[in-house]
Amino acid sequence: MAKKGAKVDGKRRQKANKVEERPPAQEAGTRQAQGGSARGSAQVEAPTYSVLGIDHVHVTAPTELLDDVIEWYRNSLRLQELDKPEGTRPEGAWFLAGSQEVHLSVDEHNPPKTAHFGIVVDDHEAVLEALREAGCHIEQATKIPGRFRFYTRDPAGNRLEIVHYTDAEVVVVEHGKGEMRAKVLHEEK
Repeated sequence: MAKKGAKVDGKRRQKANKVEERPPAQEAGTRQAQGGSARGSAQVEAPTYSVLGIDHVHVTAPTELLDDVIEWYRNSLRLQELDKPEGTRPEGAWFLAGSQEVHLSVDEHNPPKTAHFGIVVDDHEAVLEALREAGCHIEQATKIPGRFRFYTRDPAGNRLEIVHYTDAEVVVVEHGKGEMRAKVLHEEK
């Protein structure tokens, strides 16, 4: 085994950066936030965009349980299974839960590295700019026809998908005691 900084194949290796060790999440104590935070910083301008609602929830299952999990959503929860759009992973399934969707995919990691929830926005460029200004990491997403999307993480590391539909109508409907909620009406093709 070569020493740090030793020559390997005639080239000098870079010293590895030391990883800062932190206590597990279950232990008491304060942890440093990931991503940007407006707390304790200068006055933040009012956003020029609106979050319109939750688009979908993404859950995962290991390969050996995938069929059982699909059957559970289909039969136990009685969710309507949807055709997955072009550009998505072939394994897994999508379901309709009211006006939102549940997306199921294979992930062998524990905890799942791709677990996230999606929010629908009316101006993806304004959201992208605001997140970048806040110092948030932006993760590219594969293209799915009819929508612009990307990922980011909240200060605790939870993954969020930001979605802007390009081939859908978004309407705001009244719900309950004057509360307003957004609903995405997917275009029929």
